[in-house]
Amino acid sequence: MTRYYSDIGKMPAISDQDMNAYLAEQSRMHMNEFNTMSALSEIFSYVGKYSEEILGPLDHDDQCGKQKLAYKLEQVITLMSLDS
Repeated sequence: MTRYYSDIGKMPAISDQDMNAYLAEQSRMHMNEFNTMSALSEIFSYVGKYSEEILGPLDHDDQCGKQKLAYKLEQVITLMSLDS
């Protein structure tokens, strides 16, 4: 494992332009491979981690209050917690 990182450290640096071109090509090649369940899992993880920061403003915003968004999000959090 040490050799692996050593070998990587010895590799020549690539330009930002080359990196951007590579990432654009990778994105193009894999654009139809979006994993919905993985994305939802990541979003739920984020919401769980920052639930207080998200729910607080939802509770205090008039438009969000009319749509009961904080309550609905709390229901989603509860349901998702039951599945994990």
